[in-house]
Amino acid sequence: MDPELREVFNQVVVDLRGEIRSGDAETREALNQVVVDLRGEIQTLGTELRGEIRSVDADLRGALNQVVVDLRGEIQSLGTELRGEIQSSAAETRDYVDERIQASSTEVRRHFDVVAESLRGDMRAIAEGMVASREQTGRRLDEQAGRTDGLGRRVLRLEVRVTRLAAARKPPRPRRRR
Repeated sequence: MDPELREVFNQVVVDLRGEIRSGDAETREALNQVVVDLRGEIQTLGTELRGEIRSVDADLRGALNQVVVDLRGEIQSLGTELRGEIQSSAAETRDYVDERIQASSTEVRRHFDVVAESLRGDMRAIAEGMVASREQTGRRLDEQAGRTDGLGRRVLRLEVRVTRLAAARKPPRPRRRR
């Protein structure tokens, strides 16, 4: 780059910096004024809004209090109506349940009588079977006792015979040695 051109550029840069610095001060002053103006307007609006809010707040409180009173009245009215309906429904339900219980009770008694009669018959049959079984068991036990006595006598005779045979037996011969 040419030294003269460089010198011109440097001078332009210096001039621009000076203008920017002087413009910065003016801009700052203008911004400060805008900030002061905005703060004043914000304070004015805040004061106005607070007044409006207080006014609306009082109106809303009154309206809400009225709504609360109205709702309480409606709830009490509905409560009274519902209590009446519940009592009426409870009486109808009791009557229905009583009728159903009575009908079921009669039906259950009939069924129970049938079952009881059937059980009586079954118990008679079991008792008769047990008597027959006892008699048969008694006969078998008597037969078994007779057999056992016979076997006992036979064993006794065999023991006597074995004892006699053992006493009559010759002593064994000595064995030869080889």
